[in-house]
Amino acid sequence: MLVLDPVGLKPLVCCCIFITGAQEQELQVLQPKEPVSVAKGLTVTLNCTATSNDLPGPVKWFKGAGPQRKEIYNFRGGSNPRIKAVVPSSNTDFSINISNITPEDTGTYYCVKFKKGNPDTEFKSGGGTMLSVRAKPSQPLVSGPQGRINVGQVENFTCKAHGFSPKKIELKWLKNNNDITTNLPKIFPENNSVSYNVTSTTQVKLEANDVHSKIICEVDHETLETPLQGKMNLSSIIRVLPKVNIYRDLLPMNLANVTCEVKKFFPNIVDISWLENGTERDKIKNHNATENNDGTYSFNASFQVNMSLVKEAKEITCVVTHDSQTSITSFSLTLFFPAYTKHLLPVIPANFFISAQQPQNIFIAVSIVSIVLVALLIATIYLIRAKQKKGKCEFHFLFSSSKSRNI
Repeated sequence: MLVLDPVGLKPLVCCCIFITGAQEQELQVLQPKEPVSVAKGLTVTLNCTATSNDLPGPVKWFKGAGPQRKEIYNFRGGSNPRIKAVVPSSNTDFSINISNITPEDTGTYYCVKFKKGNPDTEFKSGGGTMLSVRAKPSQPLVSGPQGRINVGQVENFTCKAHGFSPKKIELKWLKNNNDITTNLPKIFPENNSVSYNVTSTTQVKLEANDVHSKIICEVDHETLETPLQGKMNLSSIIRVLPKVNIYRDLLPMNLANVTCEVKKFFPNIVDISWLENGTERDKIKNHNATENNDGTYSFNASFQVNMSLVKEAKEITCVVTHDSQTSITSFSLTLFFPAYTKHLLPVIPANFFISAQQPQNIFIAVSIVSIVLVALLIATIYLIRAKQKKGKCEFHFLFSSSKSRNI
């Protein structure tokens, strides 16, 4: 029939077209419907199979759909070193491996069959495979005040972690493993993204016993086996101002010892200066302070006065400078040192102390003043006894105001 009728070539052509059309209808590009999730840094396999490959034309992989889609692999020659064909020589298996996965790889991937032409045209696409990347959050970073803060103040502390996916994350604050009530953390960006960041702020009141305390930010995420913690030692920012107790002791050889007892301070930075009538006589630096159980420090400084040499009022001043702070307040205490007697110095009440509530220098002034001569007292007693012998019961008692009365 084809030989007898040259025109019969047309039916033959029609027959060929019919066969090709049947092949096109039978060819299917198959991708699993289930989404794929993989941890950052690992390798993922995206599966794709074709029911046949009788139709000439390449197979390509794309990330995304529509005009903005991006070609990531062509089986005729891929250029991305991270992407390899699972079975390079197969005519029906067009699966690929993507290595060293990053959060930026998150998206939907399409396996597409093209029909050969000039140019090639898209023939059939798979349904797409959604790839999500699980990324661990970074180590939480806790930040707080830049300088030292006095106890009693309330300060802000901030915690940040970034680079995690999926979006859901838990964050909580602790102080020495005790929960701190705070507002919900902020996760951004708010819209869908390949990775997310979290930030949170809490307020903490600093206490005198916080030298050994820690502020902890703890984050938990589905990618973690155990929560991550960021920490800040309060010893790096806290300042505990000293309490000062003043006392004196009488020593042999007519000496008096005046002591400044500087207690419960932190950090261990205290300078002591002794002044005599405003002139510096001694300075103590790099002293060996004693560390207390709560992490604070205590230190005693002493100054000796030779009472036998005191012939006029003398001011002895103990200057305490803590952590290089500027003087804000001062306190003076006056004691009397008899110049010509071995009587004890006046007693300072045991509960006398100065509690520094501001960064300060603490001034302890000790004034040395002469009192009534012993000879005058002896003469007065002798006079009284002499008058008593004469039957007269009269004596004079001297007051500090120089007034007298008869009894």
